[in-house]
Amino acid sequence: MKIVLIGATTGIGRSLAEFYASQGNEMVITGRRTALLEEVKNAFPNTKINVLEMDVVKTDEARAKMDEAEKLMNGIDLVIINAGVGFQKATYEQEMDTIDINARGFTALAQWSYKYFAQKGSGHLVGVSSLASQTGSAYSPEYHATKAFMANYMSGLRMRSAKYYPNVYVTDIRPGFVDTPMTKQNKGMFWVATPEKAAQQIAVAIAARKKVAYITKRYQIIAILLKILPEWLIAKLF
Repeated sequence: MKIVLIGATTGIGRSLAEFYASQGNEMVITGRRTALLEEVKNAFPNTKINVLEMDVVKTDEARAKMDEAEKLMNGIDLVIINAGVGFQKATYEQEMDTIDINARGFTALAQWSYKYFAQKGSGHLVGVSSLASQTGSAYSPEYHATKAFMANYMSGLRMRSAKYYPNVYVTDIRPGFVDTPMTKQNKGMFWVATPEKAAQQIAVAIAARKKVAYITKRYQIIAILLKILPEWLIAKLF
């Protein structure tokens, strides 16, 4: 399988890159810190891994890098968009960064990927949104809002596939708490998964072509509760 993994420097993305590399898949891995990507490449000398520097905020450049990735592998079967950012009680600048990366950057790459797969006639697009897509938050409303955007965008693409492109699959991955550099700032975390465990469950969900997958699986319970709990109670939790 030929895979493009966007946001593979640390955390879930890096663990996914290592998992798929261990299975011998040809990959292009991207991120802003190429030295960290090179570490993954060097750890799997028998797997064909290409490294591309990519800043998803620079949408035109990022889309051009997707063209480059396609040429490097002579085709793409799976695109995983894992790039994202979040802050607790963000400043204005941080809120705008969150929107630029999680919403604008995601859309630029998801649109490229879906169009490519539609023209090809097959393929699989995976976006890593979040359990946060289920509700707002007193601490990081912009983060939750961008994750809801991602979830609804992918839902729309699945509807498009149902109408026009039945062999183009779209999977929305919604992690809860995973022990990554971005979550270090969060207090009161529970059911915290390691990046390795999260990656394994994500890979299973992708192989099964699931529409939506909560990581870890027991977070589906929280997702159901978030749909029925009153806003005043959710405000105390998020």
